[in-house]
Amino acid sequence: MFDAACSVCAKQEATDSRCVLELLVSMNKLQFKGGWNEVKGKLKQKYGQLTDNDLTFAEGKDEELLGRLQTRLGKSKEELRKEIENL
Repeated sequence: MFDAACSVCAKQEATDSRCVLELLVSMNKLQFKGGWNEVKGKLKQKYGQLTDNDLTFAEGKDEELLGRLQTRLGKSKEELRKEIENL
């Protein structure tokens, strides 16, 4: 049996455990969003010239974000990755 309200199940007839998987994925995305908001705040404190536009993150567009930051801050993408990981 599948749950039509679950996008995983709607795409493929899956067991109810797949609905739990979708819930966990959604929760991880929310945790990431909360974490990203914290990182964003720290970057804005450290680099006052950064705007919300500079720090807009779209899922799957991390290279685009790093490119914007690289342009604004004059640092390599690798330097920026390390800095963000260490915040």
